[in-house]
Amino acid sequence: MRFIRCILLAAVALTATGAYAQNDNAGTTGFSFLKVGVGARAAALGGAYTAISGDLESTAWNPAGIYDVGERAAAVSLTSYLVDTEAGFLCVALPSGSRMWAVSVNYFTYGDLQRTSEDGLATGTFGAFDVTTGLTAAQRVWGDRLTLGATAKWIYSGIDDFSADAMAVDLGVLARGPIPGMTVGASMSNLGTVRSGFTKGYEDSLPVLLRAGVSHRPAHFPVPVLLSGDITIPNDNDAYFTFGVEIRLAGGLSLRPGYSL
Repeated sequence: MRFIRCILLAAVALTATGAYAQNDNAGTTGFSFLKVGVGARAAALGGAYTAISGDLESTAWNPAGIYDVGERAAAVSLTSYLVDTEAGFLCVALPSGSRMWAVSVNYFTYGDLQRTSEDGLATGTFGAFDVTTGLTAAQRVWGDRLTLGATAKWIYSGIDDFSADAMAVDLGVLARGPIPGMTVGASMSNLGTVRSGFTKGYEDSLPVLLRAGVSHRPAHFPVPVLLSGDITIPNDNDAYFTFGVEIRLAGGLSLRPGYSL
């Protein structure tokens, strides 16, 4: 528990002392698709997902969260954005001994883009896409009090005849909170190195994200309720906060308002 408190205090300190540097670094990293959240539930909760566990989308938020899946499972999601942009997520998980393992793929495609000459004349089309593949492991330690997780992943971006790739890891931890029904979590995403850039002599850096969050399931409510809140500190922008509430209604329906500031 002391370890988690140290992480939260470090997150607040980084927010207070490093805001000016993050402003200067806005937009300086590549592989921007890594900053887009995965999963409809996480999106509805405003992205406050670091301390939530038990589904496969946790591989993209906090790899420790897959431990509570507890059985063989698979998840597939497809999302359509504006201007022919589409995203897909595939994850398969299974338990092995005291660990949960998962293999995941997350990709973006951007449709056909117009190619033009220096004179502005159309000369055809070209494509662009991004993909990351990851292997995740999660294990509970220190009895049932602490869960650790890690993902090793390969990252690739391609546009026309140009490409860039990187290797990175995500690290995560979950712990019981000081009151029943509370979980505290922290994760750091995209720690790694760029192996090759789009052009010789220039390589984009990775968008590193430090997250810390709390979730709570209060007792004695007439329906199940989940409260969650996160702070996210990117290395290329200002820190921001996200909040979400999940209210489970009758018939398997859930109401999930979320907010980011």
